[in-house]
Order: sequence, then structure tokens, then C-alpha cells
Amino acid sequence: MGKDLSRQRAQKRQERERQAGLDPDDEAARWLASNDPPPPPQAPKAATKSKTLHRWRQRRLREGK
Repeated sequence: MGKDLSRQRAQKRQERERQAGLDPDDEAARWLASNDPPPPPQAPKAATKSKTLHRWRQRRLREGK
């Protein structure tokens, strides 16, 4: 997003969000959190790769094929 927020900048941003109605404790935010949950995290790619495939590739590289 850009530079890290300093404490003072974070407080100013928090105040602007409150004034704009983006407070996480307001009714709309609560409704959205309960009716539109965040998507589940994606599984890492490494979890779907086969150890056997990795070993086979490494063996082929060692053999020079």
C-alpha cells in the first residue's frame, strides 16, 4: 500500500474512518462480518505437490537425463 503508518498517522486515519462510518463496531460492519465471512485461506501449493514427483525429478537431474 505504501509506507508503513506511524502511530500518529494511524490515529488520524482511524478518526477519518470513524467520521466516514467505517468503524468496525458499527451495525453495518457487524452485519457484513456475520453474513459475508471472509473466504477461506488458499492451501499452499507445496501441500499439493507429490514427494514422489520431487524425488523422481531430482533423480533424473542427478543421472543427467
